[in-house]
Parts: sequence; C-alpha cells; structure tokens
Amino acid sequence: MPGDDPRRLDWRAAARSQRLVVRQTESEEELDLLLLLDGSGGMAYGEGEAHKWTRAASLSAALASVALRQGDRVGLVLGAGAEVDTSLLAPVARRARLRNLAAHLVAHTPRGDCPWPELLARVAPTLGSRRRSLVVVVSDFLDPGGPSSGSGSGSGSGEDEGRAADAALLGGLGLLRAGGHDVVLLQVLHRDELTFPWDRARVLELEDARGRRAPVEGPGSSLRSDYLERLGAHLSWLEARCEREGLALVRAVSDLEAPTQILDLLAQLAGERRGNMGMGAGEGGP
Repeated sequence: MPGDDPRRLDWRAAARSQRLVVRQTESEEELDLLLLLDGSGGMAYGEGEAHKWTRAASLSAALASVALRQGDRVGLVLGAGAEVDTSLLAPVARRARLRNLAAHLVAHTPRGDCPWPELLARVAPTLGSRRRSLVVVVSDFLDPGGPSSGSGSGSGSGEDEGRAADAALLGGLGLLRAGGHDVVLLQVLHRDELTFPWDRARVLELEDARGRRAPVEGPGSSLRSDYLERLGAHLSWLEARCEREGLALVRAVSDLEAPTQILDLLAQLAGERRGNMGMGAGEGGP
C-alpha cells in the first residue's frame, strides 16, 4: 500500500501468497488510539446487552482502558444526527479520559445519520501532524454512505450511488492508512441482521433507522432471500474493498458474551488471530 517501505517486503511470504507482503515488527513507541464511532440510528437496533450501540460502546471503552493502562493516549469522535462531536478528539493519556469517554458513550442515544464525510474532514488534519495512531472505526457498515442523492428506494441508480458513497468513505479511511496510521474497521452487527429470521408470509414494513431511504414493505418470506443475497454481496464487497485500501476489518455479533468478545478483539488487533468474532461459516449470507 502507499506509504509502506519497500525494504520491509517479505519475499518468501510474497512467493507463497502471490501478493506483496510487508514485515511488521513489534515497537515500543507510544501509540495514539483514536475511536471514530457511528452514533446514528442504525446502531439503535436490539435489546439489552445485544443492543448494537451498547456493544459498540462496551468494545470501545475496553480498547480505551487497555490503551490508557499501557500509557497510550486516547481520543474519541462521535457522529450522529448530522453532527460531529469532537470534544474528546485531542488524545489524552490521563485516567480521567476513560471516565469522560464512558460518560459520553452512556449518555448518547443513537439517532439520525452519521455524517462520515464531515467526520473524516475534521479528523484527517489533526492526524496529519501527529505520531502514528491506531484508528478504530466502529459502525455496522450497512449502507454507511447511503444514496448520495438523498433519495432512492435502494435499487437502480440509487444503489449505484450508495455504493459510490461507501467507496468514498473507505477511500478516505485508506488515505489515513497511507499517511502511516493503522486503521481498523470494527463492524458491529446484530444476529437478526445476519439471518433475517422473519421467514413467514406475514407482511413486514422495514424502515431505514437513518432516515435516508424509503420504507420497504412485503411478506417476510419473499423479502428474506433478496435481503440475504444483497447482504452477502455487500459484505463480500466490503471485505474486498478493505483489502484493497489496506484496512483491517473485524466483525462482532452483538449477542455474544462481551468479555470473550473483548479478548478476541484484542487478540486480533495484536495479530494473534484473524477472522470474525462469533460469526460461523455462512452467517453473513451466501
């Protein structure tokens, strides 16, 4: 990827995988952790501990706690309701930062849309002059860009525009990666979003919690197959695009035990494991 040092190419690994691989070494240098959170209405689905925002907040707070314990600085940016909260953007290494961050997350009610272009525009200049950072972007990444025209039913040109907006978001994150920062996408999903359990003939009306797309209505049995097909295509596209941009992608299902999931997340960030947390084969659709 742009920004990688060609002198660190691992030629043996490249010969085995048929793609260029860069060696990574452990470093004792201090690292900033910057959490970018999607606080939109799309994160409001679920109940109890399986609520998507509750799980996203728990994982974010756990990462912040670990970073602060080892002396790293932590910052937080939250996008919701077409607004960007940068009050905790400046990274701080004091333990009081964890209390402030937790208070922010607990007090927040997911709503409206997450203005990703504005959020990245506010973050990118501050990262440009900073030491290397670990940027963790927390969202469900389901239709993150939305139809760029602000309308559309989810088909035809609206779908193409939505994909272009999604690609623009990942491209912006890829620029942070090219700037020397590590970027991880933490995709938090609810089990219902992966399996679409409403498979009977009962008529459903599905609303866009972000308020960007028109409602979809129809029998659950007929909606399910089309939904799972689209979901599978989107998740595959997201994986391929992240690989192209040099972004790490980690998926978490919100109904699993939080302590185990936190340990899995830390292990994956440390490079000890790869894959998804709690997602069996085929759970993301075809």
